[in-house]
Amino acid sequence: MLDLQNVSRSVEGRMHIHPTSLTLRKGTMNVLLGPTLSGKTSLM
Repeated sequence: MLDLQNVSRSVEGRMHIHPTSLTLRKGTMNVLLGPTLSGKTSLM
C-alpha cells in the first residue's frame, strides 16, 4: 500500500499540487487523470 497524506508542491511560488491525500492499495489498478500541467507527474 502507498499512503500519501497532505502532499503539496510549489515551484517558484506557484502551487503545483494543493494539499492532496491518496491511498493506493496493493493488487489494484489506479489511474491518475488531470489536465496538462496539473501536477500528475510531480505527484508520482
